[in-house]
Amino acid sequence: MVVVPGTDTPLTLGSPSAEAGRVDNEVEHARTIAAFAIGQTEVTVAEYRRCVEDGACQPPEWLEPGGEHNIETGRGLYYKNLGTAVSDDGAPIVGVSFVDATAFSAWLAKKTGRNYRLPSEAEWEYAARAGTTTAYWWGDNADGADGQALANCRGCGEAERKLAPEPAISYAANAWGLYNVHGNVWEWAADYYCADQTTGPADGKPRPADDCAVRDAKGLRVLRGGSAFYDASKMRAASRLRNFPTFRNFSVGFRVARDL
Repeated sequence: MVVVPGTDTPLTLGSPSAEAGRVDNEVEHARTIAAFAIGQTEVTVAEYRRCVEDGACQPPEWLEPGGEHNIETGRGLYYKNLGTAVSDDGAPIVGVSFVDATAFSAWLAKKTGRNYRLPSEAEWEYAARAGTTTAYWWGDNADGADGQALANCRGCGEAERKLAPEPAISYAANAWGLYNVHGNVWEWAADYYCADQTTGPADGKPRPADDCAVRDAKGLRVLRGGSAFYDASKMRAASRLRNFPTFRNFSVGFRVARDL
């Protein structure tokens, strides 16, 4: 876990209107955030499997007994084609829903006696930015000056790449020591999704109720960070996706946070 300092005054999250790739659900908004801790990496396969072995978590989609997408016995090819990129101990866990991520957090809290949970999306963005205001923590261009990939996304870098997750510790960490906040796998946040972030809690806590004046569907939750299967515009610090809390996919994982 990495300790993230609190803010003494409100900071601005979201994206400015001129940021390339910006969409309407990224409107700038002010938040004051208390200090907290967040995972240095996405939760790994080895970590999640301990929860499964304890009987506190459901298997990921690619290990579901009798499931269509079981990497060994199922008919589905998505996970099979990805192979060790999703099954290695050090890979980020994927194929887990918001419900699964919440169950893991509760299991970890019970194991340790500490309040583990999913980060709010304000906490997630604040930690991903690590004090910066650019599209990515390293700047506004997705790739390095010499064309090298700085993260794992569709089209990142000049070299051809396989569309697959990379190990949870890959590329350089941001200034606060967090790996893969841009790209690799989408990460669940604790909030209910609302397109208008200005109506959310000013203290950066998760939106606690599905009470948006206008909503796309009932009960949607937030995903952050982009993935290996999406282009660079979706891995910007302000980028937001949403899905149902039972949604599982080979591009979706999570990292945990903890109260101090």
